[in-house]
Amino acid sequence: MVISNSTNDFTYFRCLTIPAESTNIRNMIPRLIEDLVISSLKTQKKIHLLFGARQVGKTTLITDIKTKLDAEGKTVLLLNCNVLEHRQIVDTTSINLLANLSNYDYVFLDEAQTLTNAGLTLKIIHDEFPQVSVLATGSSSFELKNRAVETMTGRYVDFTLYPFSVMEIGKSESWNYNLHQFLLYGFYPEIFLTKDPQTKKQNLARTVESYLFKDVLAFNRVRNSETIINLTKALAYQLGSEVNENELSNRLKIDRKTIVSYIDILEKGFVLFRLYPYSKNPRREIGKNYKVFFYDLGIRNSLIDDFNSLEIRRDVGAIWENFLILERRKKLSYQSKKVQKYFWRSYGGAEVDYLEEHDGQIFPYEIKWGEEKLGASAKSFEAKYEAKVALLNKKTYPEFLV
Repeated sequence: MVISNSTNDFTYFRCLTIPAESTNIRNMIPRLIEDLVISSLKTQKKIHLLFGARQVGKTTLITDIKTKLDAEGKTVLLLNCNVLEHRQIVDTTSINLLANLSNYDYVFLDEAQTLTNAGLTLKIIHDEFPQVSVLATGSSSFELKNRAVETMTGRYVDFTLYPFSVMEIGKSESWNYNLHQFLLYGFYPEIFLTKDPQTKKQNLARTVESYLFKDVLAFNRVRNSETIINLTKALAYQLGSEVNENELSNRLKIDRKTIVSYIDILEKGFVLFRLYPYSKNPRREIGKNYKVFFYDLGIRNSLIDDFNSLEIRRDVGAIWENFLILERRKKLSYQSKKVQKYFWRSYGGAEVDYLEEHDGQIFPYEIKWGEEKLGASAKSFEAKYEAKVALLNKKTYPEFLV
């Protein structure tokens, strides 16, 4: 392909193409979010932002969306902003230089956080060429959304693409058969589609080393890469437990403010997410500490280098809890349901693993790997809040995720 030296030369726009992340992934497992994004692109005159960690399939998704829109006779320009020739087309705040975009119905910008001033560029396209619908992807919300939120206030709608979900990979009848694979190796597309366990481990290690911290460490508030990696590993060992920031500070020899800042960065970088305590009576219930869960269990297990069978693992309960809370999070996100999520614990030690609050009601859940009945903590919660606690175990969990 011959590229003009001028970024304002329209003649080569239609020649620019972008490959999918993996031809093995494309079209094998439809993504639940796809129809939601397409519908929003057609009906909402806003900037559309698609976030997600590296290697979860963002490029594949927007390529598939482009294919569908192309089939409808729409004109779609898809640019990979990691490629210099592509980035030069839109890496400007000049209306004249951006004017050629008005020839398209849709403009897709993959890895838009690499633009010099992504927020302002997207704002100009939105304001000056309202007939053009824009979809921009980013591997880290702090790079694209948080740094540009003021510029794009009221102009954007955002979506999150996760690694594969159980809802996407098959019907509930096959879940239990593959359950151990799900809990050990997670759902990153490349890893999930690999059959050999040893290759899965190698690919996960490479993902951790090459991609997981790439955006996190590039963020200008991160000064010590070794410290944030050690923090992430420490949190992986504490899976499902309440995080004590002061304890982590003492163990890692860094101040508490840095711990708080790094956890915030890890969350914005789609490495982990926090679950906060529920309380209507702060004096009698714990209300400060939070729990940390990982966006992918394969990544978590790779961080601690433990892929032993679940039958001999002491952390199987925490892994199971992470799995169910994460998959529920994916489901609610893809269904665009706004739900507040918590755990509950009293000073007396009673605890309910997970609860949701919406429409003025609370829905508590007790998560059990090997037990088939509710414990005393659930009964305590039921008596206090007059809300029935549902049991989630290996027999009942499919209904929770579909």
